[in-house]
Amino acid sequence: MRNGWFFPSRGYGALEGYSNPGLEMFKGEPIRAMAREVCQNSLDAKKNNAQPLRIEFERIFMKVSDFPGMEDMRDVLMKCKRFWAQQNDGKTNEFIKNAIDAISGDKFFVLRISDYNTFGLQGAFDNDEFKPWKSLVQGDAFSVKTSDSAAGSFGIGKAAPFVVSNLQTVFYRTYDQKEVRAAQGVTHLVSFEGEASVSGEDKIRRSTGYFGDGNENRAFKSIQQLDDICKRTEHGTDLFVPGFNFVTGHSTEWDDEIIIEILDNFLYSIYSGKLEVVVNKSVINKKTVEGYITRYLPKTKQAAAFFEVIREDNESVIEEIRDFYQLGSLRLRLIYTPEANKKVLVVRHSGMKISDIPSLPKGISFTGFLELQGEELNKFFRKMENPQHNKWEHKRHPNPEKAKRFKEEVEGWVRDFIGEKIKEISGEEMDIDVSDYFMASEKESPTPKDDREKIENVVDSVKSITVQQDEPKPKNFKVKDIGGYQGQPSRSRTRSGKIDDVGEGFGHRKRTGTEAGGAPTGRRGVGEEQGEDSLYEQMREVDVNARIIKKSSGVNKLIFTAEDIIHKGELEIVTVGENGKPLQLVVKAVKGIDVNAEIEAGHIVINSVEAKRKYSLEFEVYAAKTYAMGVRAYGN
Repeated sequence: MRNGWFFPSRGYGALEGYSNPGLEMFKGEPIRAMAREVCQNSLDAKKNNAQPLRIEFERIFMKVSDFPGMEDMRDVLMKCKRFWAQQNDGKTNEFIKNAIDAISGDKFFVLRISDYNTFGLQGAFDNDEFKPWKSLVQGDAFSVKTSDSAAGSFGIGKAAPFVVSNLQTVFYRTYDQKEVRAAQGVTHLVSFEGEASVSGEDKIRRSTGYFGDGNENRAFKSIQQLDDICKRTEHGTDLFVPGFNFVTGHSTEWDDEIIIEILDNFLYSIYSGKLEVVVNKSVINKKTVEGYITRYLPKTKQAAAFFEVIREDNESVIEEIRDFYQLGSLRLRLIYTPEANKKVLVVRHSGMKISDIPSLPKGISFTGFLELQGEELNKFFRKMENPQHNKWEHKRHPNPEKAKRFKEEVEGWVRDFIGEKIKEISGEEMDIDVSDYFMASEKESPTPKDDREKIENVVDSVKSITVQQDEPKPKNFKVKDIGGYQGQPSRSRTRSGKIDDVGEGFGHRKRTGTEAGGAPTGRRGVGEEQGEDSLYEQMREVDVNARIIKKSSGVNKLIFTAEDIIHKGELEIVTVGENGKPLQLVVKAVKGIDVNAEIEAGHIVINSVEAKRKYSLEFEVYAAKTYAMGVRAYGN
């Protein structure tokens, strides 16, 4: 075969068009997918753990004629064009056209990806088919790694570099630790009609071709054109992507996309000194990683949050290490700050992100980091990972029952640790049980609940909910009680009218709501069935920083700090109606913990409150429903 390209006969099997399933899964975010999968594969082949693995991404503009196999590639593409010309397959014909255009000019772009401090790809010239070289270059849907805990067990990620080539072509070169050098090209085109090599052979060729040494599909010991691009003197592997398509589909450039993806997926690998990445002239390592996170904000917002919890010099971080059945250990770090992202980052031993855990407490700002430490522990949990390596699915494991138990135990330990540390660092006011928050979105089965699984949610502000209103809204002043009053059945009651001033802090209610009178006072009143509506004397609204913790059996805990002194005042417990306006909830019982508190007309009355001091009390409302509650304060 001229210039080394060899396309096997399809053997009277199926035709293969452009929509290769192995490549399609990476075409949504091709640049990012390529960066993620390449870095993962290289980390799995790391040689010396005392030194960082280095990966280089370099874009080169060069003559098409100086890249191996391109002259023969034109001939193959023209055969593809003729074969598919009469077929009504728009995607295939468009791909062929773009591929021809990519090598029709004098020059094109080539992406070089090189790793250093790896074993290289061993077995290029061995007869054993199950060696790393055969797996990566010639294998399909299987993967051979240097350790049992290596990530890429599906053999799918190696397709990612092909999707950033207009030719869907990659050339591999390696120099392994046994001093063996090898180089070979692989392309994923489409079926076409060629020439029969032997009598009776099907002339239709497979879509996958190899640029190698003769029809036996063997690698070259070297390809001079690749050595001219970049000479390799250290052990490791190179990928050369001809016809590099660097259009990202976003406003960012290709190199920015790679850096952002690496910060998102390999943050701990870089910070822990396991990985260094060079993208053109940008060097991302332990010393520079924080600067790149800041540079690419807000796209690196998640990385910024996780960086705070993995930083060894952050004294606010809480850390716990637990031995896990002698398989290895779980290392958990937590930080509580207003800027936290309420997520837990999970990484394997190489530092690559597996996933962040969803459905954790929403009322508290924290960020977590969970590292699986130990070869056996990583090996066990790796068998639960999906092909994208971002989720644990116990049914994928050879022992699904044990996998489910281990998965739930790890998650339960993290859940309990978060809950205990919240109480420990925040005191009694954060009396929260988070046992039901640690649920993955794909939760497989309900978990029996016990008393500690009663969720007590922290509410920092009034949130919108729907409240049924039984009577029309009045146009004038109103006092609305929600959920019944003094033991009466739950219902809404509206009283309307106008209040005007008479000088001593008292107002008069006009029962019709239409009679002329003074302007409304703007002060809250308590409507009486007979006579005047009394107002708290000289009341004004007071700013308070309040938090409500919903506890069991209808009891709620209120912690508040007033901005000003309150000699005598009232606290309204409010929710939000469907019209978006605050509605008062009627309080039926109150217990002051460190403040004098009593009930008056469904409000909480407080006395002698100092400014800037924290107070707490417990209360119950008449309504049996669950409300998102807030607080309004008035005082003199």
